[in-house]
Amino acid sequence: MTDSNSNSDSSTPASATASRRQRAFITFRGEPYALSGVIPQVGSPAPDFRLHSWLNATRVEIKLSDFLGNGVPLLLSVFASFDTPISRLQAKVFDNRLRAFGEAVLGVQISSDLPSTINRAFRNEELIATVGASDYFDRNFGRAYGVLLEDSAVLARAVFVIDAAGILRYADVPEEVTCEPDYNAALTVLETLVHEGAVRASGDQVSPENIESGESAS
Repeated sequence: MTDSNSNSDSSTPASATASRRQRAFITFRGEPYALSGVIPQVGSPAPDFRLHSWLNATRVEIKLSDFLGNGVPLLLSVFASFDTPISRLQAKVFDNRLRAFGEAVLGVQISSDLPSTINRAFRNEELIATVGASDYFDRNFGRAYGVLLEDSAVLARAVFVIDAAGILRYADVPEEVTCEPDYNAALTVLETLVHEGAVRASGDQVSPENIESGESAS
């Protein structure tokens, strides 16, 4: 299931949106597993959440507002554990491809692992373009974004893109947990947001002064 919207209006048909809201399960090798919560709607404010990291032997709480404080779009790469091959691959692909964005975006790898496990995985996999965060302690993120497996209380695979204003612009929750997410679709939305932000920051628009002088921004 993929839903995206790089503009303020959503072009997703009502029937597709209703189907996404009603689907409360994913499959693992074809066997269905129930999800807890509701996947948020693209175009709506991204739900707040509480995650944790491990810094200097101290557990640190992180909220959505902390990430948005950087003033750049967010890509949330979500999975159950770094100890599974597909999840490690997902983390590495996004980390590698986000390097080209520099500081124009913030990538967050969110798993159900303990923060210490996430720190170890970042060292072992040499992840340098993203940051890690844990949903282990209270499963707050999984419930807020509708991607928590009810029986095992671990995260399903998902990708979310949130713009700098805190609006959810893209959501992908693969129906089969052993499938990789659509990397290109998520990154295309992210590229659009970065471009829009650059245009706004540079004031790259035709101004009355430019019109009078016969000049225009290119």
